[in-house]
Amino acid sequence: MNKISKLITMTSFSLIVSACGGGGGGGGGNTSASPAQTPDTTPSPTPAQLPASAIQPAAISTSDIVAPVGFSFDIGEKISLSMDYTGTTAGALHLYSESAFVMSNGDVVAEPTSRITTVYPTHTDVVELEVNGNWEQIYARWVPMSSKEQEQSWVITLDQPSNSYHLAFQ
Repeated sequence: MNKISKLITMTSFSLIVSACGGGGGGGGGNTSASPAQTPDTTPSPTPAQLPASAIQPAAISTSDIVAPVGFSFDIGEKISLSMDYTGTTAGALHLYSESAFVMSNGDVVAEPTSRITTVYPTHTDVVELEVNGNWEQIYARWVPMSSKEQEQSWVITLDQPSNSYHLAFQ
């Protein structure tokens, strides 16, 4: 028991000594002369001297924010997309919200991480989607499950007042 109390005492003493040392503010073992420190002679600008952009406006409380009647954060827009797929090969029609780049022949390659949904035209010929009302275009890519058909891509410009769009497969 005596060894344990000595161990605890020595550990506590070591922690206290190491926690109190090395502050850098007073004397210490360094006997070399330190360079003279000159105080900063540039005064801090007062609020009257600050440019207008640096002055912060008064905080707006949430009670000051008023929305008109009928306001909604919902910017979604429902669209209808029909397809005239007459092939027999199974495949997937991927819909994307962003383009990655345009190839030299003018084909647009969709950004794979922006996929909205996947539609299977052999199962349905019309799909209803809710899209962001700020989007100007969506991008469609047909990927057949057979080499008998070629992949196809479309850029669908979202400008129809009826919000109805149609994809014609070749």
